[in-house]
Amino acid sequence: MSEPVTDLDTFKTFLRDRTRETWDERQSPYYLSYVATDLKKLGVDYREFVGPLKLSQWAASSEVPDTVLVSHPTQRARIGFVPSDSGFEFDTAEAASEGESRPKGLNVRTRSLVQFVQTLADLPEDAVADLSVPAKTLIALLQR
Repeated sequence: MSEPVTDLDTFKTFLRDRTRETWDERQSPYYLSYVATDLKKLGVDYREFVGPLKLSQWAASSEVPDTVLVSHPTQRARIGFVPSDSGFEFDTAEAASEGESRPKGLNVRTRSLVQFVQTLADLPEDAVADLSVPAKTLIALLQR
């Protein structure tokens, strides 16, 4: 990686390139848990680019060119990027044998809430200063 990570576009380029490198070396996802460590080695804090969101929330609602975000159906920590042409999927038979299952639609509901919060973040500061969102509204976004 020769281009320094200085803005959102170079951050996405970094993620795309590391995803491809990881895939070519190990045929496995570039897990989000590696991102902070890899960027720290370069003297970069990923929070500059994802704002108040967790990296997994940002990744679920953002597009990184030439990649697909994959997540294990039962192991929350196993979420990462793979090249879009890889055809990779976690083994669902392995997940079924573990006996755990996440509620259906969790990603869709989470994305709705994240999109709502991102919309609020895009509002002018003076418009947000007196804004109050009832907990019922936030819960409704997660349950829809």
